[in-house]
Amino acid sequence: MAAFFGGIVAQEIVKYTGKYSPLKQWLHFDIYETLPREEVNRTVSGSRYDDQIQVYGQELQAKLAKVNLFMVGAGALGCELIKAFALMGIGCSDAGEVHVTDNDNIEVSNLNRQFLFRKNNVGHSKSETACQIAKGMNSALNVHDYMTRVGKDTEEVFNDPFWEKLDFVVNAVDNIHARLYVDSRCVWYEKPLLESGTLGTKANSQMIVPHKTQCYGDSQDPPEEAIPMCTLRNFPNQIEHCIEWGRDKFNELFVDTPSDLISFLDNQKRFLFDLKANSTSSGVRKTLERIHHFITMK
Repeated sequence: MAAFFGGIVAQEIVKYTGKYSPLKQWLHFDIYETLPREEVNRTVSGSRYDDQIQVYGQELQAKLAKVNLFMVGAGALGCELIKAFALMGIGCSDAGEVHVTDNDNIEVSNLNRQFLFRKNNVGHSKSETACQIAKGMNSALNVHDYMTRVGKDTEEVFNDPFWEKLDFVVNAVDNIHARLYVDSRCVWYEKPLLESGTLGTKANSQMIVPHKTQCYGDSQDPPEEAIPMCTLRNFPNQIEHCIEWGRDKFNELFVDTPSDLISFLDNQKRFLFDLKANSTSSGVRKTLERIHHFITMK
């Protein structure tokens, strides 16, 4: 609930700057349907989960601790989700586990939305870093990280015994191909799947329960209009990815850098002041290195 309302507040702040229309009416949100239908034990014991126990009972908290969960992706959504797992107590026992995989490394461009990461994490594995930080939030979290892309070529890692022991699967990936593959595995092994994704200001969320709901593959997403930056820089695996990567490099070499060079030569002090105010230290260094390279070219 706190994360939901925090997101609403942040969204309204962005809207107030003039890009979108703020809410001008009442917003009502509740999750009464999640409450237990039978009598439960709500006796608190001084644990960090007492607020949840008072609402949902000791029985559900014990189930959460024993959950064996697999999350695919540790980007913007993955950071939020693994934080929630740690704070809720999911997989926080010897009988429970949380598995997280992501084959990407952290980049400076990730820091504005992947809130678990800091500048000193740039260059490190997303999954490993996210798991370490979540473990710091709750030392009881039984978490395992992988840098393995989920797909047909890695089924020797994520094999039958791995999928069969899972209780729950969460998708936090940035491309349709990976979503469809994970969905097909969940259908085959009859595992519930939380499917979600974001692209700019758009988002989707779908709860898939075996034999109760349609699977992700039964519906059709609109074609992707933009390519996620993580895919573009780390794993361009389609023709359009490579074209977009080439366009990005062209702009960097023949548009952005010449423009920065002209501004630098016109007014060095002003350029350096603006650069430091609007960039990270690594971004400042990269820009100045590009300018230096152009100035010293023969």
